[in-house]
Amino acid sequence: MQPFKLSIALAMATLAVLPGCGSRAVPEADPVESSTTSVDANASSPTLAEAWNEIPGAKTKQRGDAVVVVDLREVSEGDYDAAKKLLSRSNDVAELFMPGAAWGDGTVLRLAALPKLRRVRVYGKEFDDAKAKTMSGLPALVAVTFQDTSVTDEGAAVLAELNELVDVSLMNSPVTDQVLKSISTLPKLTKLKLRGTKITGEAFGPIAKLPLVDLELAETDFGPAGMQAISEIEGLQKLNLWLTKVDDESMKAIEGKTSLTVLNLDNCSFITEGSIPVITSLPKLTLLHLGKSKVAPEALPELKVLQEMQTLFVNDLGLEEDKAMELKAMFPKLERFVY
Repeated sequence: MQPFKLSIALAMATLAVLPGCGSRAVPEADPVESSTTSVDANASSPTLAEAWNEIPGAKTKQRGDAVVVVDLREVSEGDYDAAKKLLSRSNDVAELFMPGAAWGDGTVLRLAALPKLRRVRVYGKEFDDAKAKTMSGLPALVAVTFQDTSVTDEGAAVLAELNELVDVSLMNSPVTDQVLKSISTLPKLTKLKLRGTKITGEAFGPIAKLPLVDLELAETDFGPAGMQAISEIEGLQKLNLWLTKVDDESMKAIEGKTSLTVLNLDNCSFITEGSIPVITSLPKLTLLHLGKSKVAPEALPELKVLQEMQTLFVNDLGLEEDKAMELKAMFPKLERFVY
């Protein structure tokens, strides 16, 4: 196994907010989003680096002599114990990617002993409510991911005890609107991913209390009932509604929400040209996805007022090439255009 490099992710790269860009995407394996500057592996600590090299499937990232990121998702079950023992020696680890099957009775104690650990991302159905509840022993965490897990609202309630959280992803885990009651008191939470969960928007009121900047609700049954609560999130900048059930009438709730810079309505089959007046009331939009919606192509020139636009997706709307080129020319800052 060789140390690998993970790039510093942009605050909102185009593809990050456009899962699948109109096609059903493979669940993301949330890459390292924080963190550190990669350096030559030859500069890492020989002892620790060589030890990690002996764990098949393990991946690491170094900064100078320190191992700062450990990814155990490709480690086989037979090597879990060795990997966890070595993890106990890796005192500089700030971010950990871990399969749920490797989470055992003593895992939290091991992790709590790592003084710099701030981000824990867990994957797999083997991670359930009982395991999730043990994370109360890691109060310094700023980011938690439960992806493709068996964690329900009951287990996710542990997040309320982690007051330093700024980033939470519950992607493809069976939580419902009720999870918002648990996390609505988190004072620093700015990023929330609920993609592929069981949310509907029917009990979304608590979300308005969160200081969210980035909200992802893609691939859910989220519908009109939740839009009013979203409109009340002060300072919300990025809203991903890909493959949800919002419609023209419910979109009126965010009319004039000038904080929004990114709006993804990809594959929203109830969105038509009736939503254009709402969209044009969002003057700071830099990214808009209307692909595979029901917006009539002749209504698209009305978007011209959005002069901050840098990325525009209007694919699969029946837009002819000449009209597409005319539309593209309306936005002087446009960097990416897909029709």
